Amino acid sequence: MISWAHLIWIFFPIPFLCLILLSIPGPRRIEKFGTRAVEKIFFTTIHAGPIQIHLLWLFFLASVCIFASSVQKLKVNGVCTTCKFQSEAIWYTKALKYRAERNFWLSLFTSFLWILVWKIYSLKTFILKLKEKTTELESKLALEVAQKEDKKND
Repeated sequence: MISWAHLIWIFFPIPFLCLILLSIPGPRRIEKFGTRAVEKIFFTTIHAGPIQIHLLWLFFLASVCIFASSVQKLKVNGVCTTCKFQSEAIWYTKALKYRAERNFWLSLFTSFLWILVWKIYSLKTFILKLKEKTTELESKLALEVAQKEDKKND
């Protein structure tokens, strides 16, 4: 199935890579590098005629479509048209049911991953902005203290 291949080779590696990039601890430069890399991946704008969509929303919508497809397949019972024996038909329907359940859980997980990466990205950008404000305020405070010390010395 094409949805299975998309789940395994596209929809799992990209969010995992983004989660790894967002969770890199260390100096602020490395944190900014991870956040900028995720921003370049997610907020790349795709133009298709008059439609403009960010890559994040395209992947999320595709993941939700695969999820909806798997929900629909769970409701439909497959019938084996080539089965010669009753036992073969029973195994065929069970295999279809298990495959549909597997795709259901995997597509739900990928949808959750995209939401998780978006939320962590937004929190990470907020934290980086607060860290920049903190260093700005610390430098202003140090400057004011230095100016007061100069006035005392004069």
